[in-house]
Amino acid sequence: MAGKKHTGSNLPTHYECSLHGLVAKTHEPQLRTRLEALCGDTRAAHRELHHEIMCVPSVTTPVGPSRREDHALRLHIELDPLDPTNTSKATHTVCFLGHPEPRSDRGASVRPVTYANVISDNAPQFLSLLGYKFNSELVRKGYWFLYKHVFKIVVSQVYRLAEPGNVLSAECVDPNESWLVHVVADAMSQEQVPRVCEQLDELKQLFDDYVELVVVDHAFLENKIPYN
Repeated sequence: MAGKKHTGSNLPTHYECSLHGLVAKTHEPQLRTRLEALCGDTRAAHRELHHEIMCVPSVTTPVGPSRREDHALRLHIELDPLDPTNTSKATHTVCFLGHPEPRSDRGASVRPVTYANVISDNAPQFLSLLGYKFNSELVRKGYWFLYKHVFKIVVSQVYRLAEPGNVLSAECVDPNESWLVHVVADAMSQEQVPRVCEQLDELKQLFDDYVELVVVDHAFLENKIPYN
């Protein structure tokens, strides 16, 4: 199921299969109505507010091929949309996104991912102990639906923070206030990936009149360190 997280010393890697789309502000209500029809009624929607912090290695790797092995870690802080300043309600998850598959014959983008819940009063300090430091941050606001208990359909907008660390200072990045659509399903092994991609390819036909769901070029999904 999309969004499954693991804890413990042996963190299994699974494969995130996904499609992406973009919806104009004026067309978002029609998309939401379509999602309500497919996934349930208005109560089927789950509001979400995510504060995402990207961290990079504290020690810079010298220029050369070894930099290819460097990866960013993302700290996902899930906040209560109705009470965003109440940190006692927040959940913290460290996310590692592997490099996406370069092949183009899949019906979806595919990349390995690993999640770990952080049970700590100070998650950024935990990342510091892992040898990482703060690089950038953003906020995602929106909602999601679950289709057939497998496909998570997230509709959200991205915000920058005018005041570092303060989610109440969030300003929408897109002046047109468009909405991003992210449809994701997990394959727990490489053997499951082809079937999950086929199912995503079939699913996108249900949204032909509402949003164009596409496979994003793998170059845009690579987990690169922004050294400059």
